[in-house]
Amino acid sequence: MRSFLRKLFWGVILNSFALFLSEKILKALGTTFIFQGQLAQLIGFALLLTLLNLLIKPILRRLFSPLVWLTLGLFSLVINLLILKLATLLLPNLLVIDSLLSWFLASFIISIFNSLVARLR
Repeated sequence: MRSFLRKLFWGVILNSFALFLSEKILKALGTTFIFQGQLAQLIGFALLLTLLNLLIKPILRRLFSPLVWLTLGLFSLVINLLILKLATLLLPNLLVIDSLLSWFLASFIISIFNSLVARLR
């Protein structure tokens, strides 16, 4: 139980930072990644993203493990993209992403921070 709460706490903090950093990096690259909300909404979105990563992502990894193996782990980016897309569907009008490249780059940046959360014990 403590491990889950620790991962949840750090996941919210790191995902909040990852969303903020994704917006800055993707805006500098000229793509559209806009978070439309205040700090409380950012933390709420990060909480949802963390819960999806802790609860749904292991199921998706198990389900798509043959594809992850065949692509030498690159399909994990697609799983991360699906998690991000699910979060935007559950909390609409908070995140505006216009292109597939922006989706992949954002999911890549967020997955870096989520790998730190996954290493917590």
